[in-house]
Amino acid sequence: MKKISLILSLIFLSIGLLGCQQSGKEEELNKEISKSTQEITDKPTIIGEIVQIEGERFLVENKTEKLPDGRPDAVWFSTDEMESLKVGLIVSVWTNAIEDSYPQQANAKKIEINEY
Repeated sequence: MKKISLILSLIFLSIGLLGCQQSGKEEELNKEISKSTQEITDKPTIIGEIVQIEGERFLVENKTEKLPDGRPDAVWFSTDEMESLKVGLIVSVWTNAIEDSYPQQANAKKIEINEY
């Protein structure tokens, strides 16, 4: 009888521990999903001129705002919507996550071509 109680206790303990591990993984997955589905804000990430295009990405420089070290604020954006973009256009670009580097790097979530 004691052996059966011990075996049942171990089984229930194992099930409980496995359940905790799954909920931890689910919580981590939910955090990743919420990061990737954050809504973009009303204010664009950058407004500036497209100064370079390479494949499926383009470099935008803000000509009016400089970084503390004097370099222009600049971001490389990746997108599948390159057909209407060309060097010299003034654009507003939105994103919800930027990689820290210089120039910064991000995926464009919304692109608007501004009037001159």
